[in-house]
Amino acid sequence: MSKLIYLSWDEYFMGIAVFTSLRSKDPNSKVGAVIVNSANHILGTGYNGFVAGVDEKDFTWEREGDWL
Repeated sequence: MSKLIYLSWDEYFMGIAVFTSLRSKDPNSKVGAVIVNSANHILGTGYNGFVAGVDEKDFTWEREGDWL
């Protein structure tokens, strides 16, 4: 049986980055990242947000000033 859909490595890792970005609680920008080595092994994933241990309730997600 042949595969009907075949993702390239770039498409695969980009999909993981997009999915990871959904963890961000920032309503303005959701950013996900995937670090991959030359053997196409995932070394790490991450998303934008406050550092671990910070209570997000103490801060606002509102932006100040003009857009760049």
